[in-house]
Amino acid sequence: MTASPSFLEDLEAAARAASGAEREHERTAAARAAELRQARAFAWRRLNLIRAVAAAVRGAEAPEAAAAAGRAAMLREIGWSAEGEAAAAAAGRFEPVALAVWGEDADAAAALAGFEAWFAEQRGAGVLALMEREVVELPLVEI
Repeated sequence: MTASPSFLEDLEAAARAASGAEREHERTAAARAAELRQARAFAWRRLNLIRAVAAAVRGAEAPEAAAAAGRAAMLREIGWSAEGEAAAAAAGRFEPVALAVWGEDADAAAALAGFEAWFAEQRGAGVLALMEREVVELPLVEI
């Protein structure tokens, strides 16, 4: 006895649907994994940025000195020099963050979030994206 053509067609349709569901799951899982990777990377970059700023402003005795040290630390962390209009604008907008970190203000997180939003609006990309560093694989050489 052989299986009826409609039964075989039904099984084939079910197999194709299962394959499609698997591909869709893989696509959405890959997209979600990429989102989580970026969120993790940005969280660590944010932490490293504020650690650098905190270290830079720690010894400042006046707000002006803390602001200058914080601006310089931020520019250094994102890989920008202090020259240029874009750097000057970013440094100026970052000043409230530096002062909040220096004063150990509870609003430091809000100041940082505001700076990040402003930067993304002005530059079309997040400031934390600038902190991406390419890891160069070096060959292991035994001596």
